[in-house]
Amino acid sequence: MRRVNRKKQNKGAILALMVMVVLLLSMTSLALIRVGTEARLRTVRSDLQVSARFAADAGIERALYLMNKELEAGTWTLGDVPTYNAQALTASNADYTVTFTGDLTDGYQITSVGHSGNQTKTVRATVALTSPIAEDFAIFCKNALTLKSKCTVDGFNSSDPSDTDVDVKIGTQSTDDNAIDIKNNTDINADIFIGPDGDPDTVIKSKDSLNINGEIFVMPTNFYLPPVAPPDYVASKESISGNNITLYTSDSGKYTDISISNNGTLTIDGDLTLYVTGDIDLKNNTEVKIENDATLELYIDGDINANNSSGINNESQIPANVKIYGTGTNQTIDLKNASDLYAVVYAPNADMTVYNSGEAYGSFITESFELKNSGQVYYDEALKQISEDDKLVRFTITRWEEL
Repeated sequence: MRRVNRKKQNKGAILALMVMVVLLLSMTSLALIRVGTEARLRTVRSDLQVSARFAADAGIERALYLMNKELEAGTWTLGDVPTYNAQALTASNADYTVTFTGDLTDGYQITSVGHSGNQTKTVRATVALTSPIAEDFAIFCKNALTLKSKCTVDGFNSSDPSDTDVDVKIGTQSTDDNAIDIKNNTDINADIFIGPDGDPDTVIKSKDSLNINGEIFVMPTNFYLPPVAPPDYVASKESISGNNITLYTSDSGKYTDISISNNGTLTIDGDLTLYVTGDIDLKNNTEVKIENDATLELYIDGDINANNSSGINNESQIPANVKIYGTGTNQTIDLKNASDLYAVVYAPNADMTVYNSGEAYGSFITESFELKNSGQVYYDEALKQISEDDKLVRFTITRWEEL
């Protein structure tokens, strides 16, 4: 009898142990199911949050794109800002709502609220007008930038001569060896920028022996150089040629070429826009003189060739009053100015040379740029004052934040 009771006791203990094991396994399974469910919910919530953020970002990008398209077309107005309410995001269940506040002086704010499921993300971007010539670049090239011996790069402010604290940059998009070649005894009061992933030790020739009062930066992306189109003049007025010629506002138009004879002068008396499909040829001792109260906006497909002691004389000494846009390919701009050059040159497909002892004031954006011995280039800080009507302007983001 004792042996039988012991067997019953053993069977009871084993049964109890099995029950406990089953209970433990059940509890573990429930815990794992709960963990798995919570992980799945977190994943779903995270996916919805990412989708909502994508939607919010898309709202900002779309509004900025349309604003710049309207700027390019000349139709942008503050009263016609692109805003959206529950705009569906393509190929997604998310949507965005975009609102717009601010002003040109302090910057515009685009606020975009993205929704996806029960998740919401809000981002805000501050945007402002800028252009390549308003980015502090005294000289910027797509390729080679050469400064010969005893050259100077600095800044000034044509609207406030007492302003001596001017930010100045020079740079290239290139990452080639010696793309920036600065000779000895130069005075560079500017920051230097090189192309993305470039190595300053190889891109800038003799970097360690230069007198650079500034820092060296590697651009994260290429500096944006927008295309510029000439005015839509249909009929051509043929050529401008002779010795002493005066053009007025009514002479604005399209011409095949300009050629000024030795010792001649082309005088600009008024607000003139010229589109030259060929070359501009200035013989010895000639000049294009822009009167003190006049302006010149020149678009040129060909080359500008200035022989000895010839060039452009902007009597106002305000660079913004003379703007030269290169609209062709493989262009050349050679200036041997007898007087100082005050101008803006935007010709991303032109090789530009300013000859010995020349002084150039403004901003010069070209394919390549060479400043001969003892030459000087000064960026004009007044060029940062831009408006919606200026060429090359666009809205860019100055701050992007998640709220």
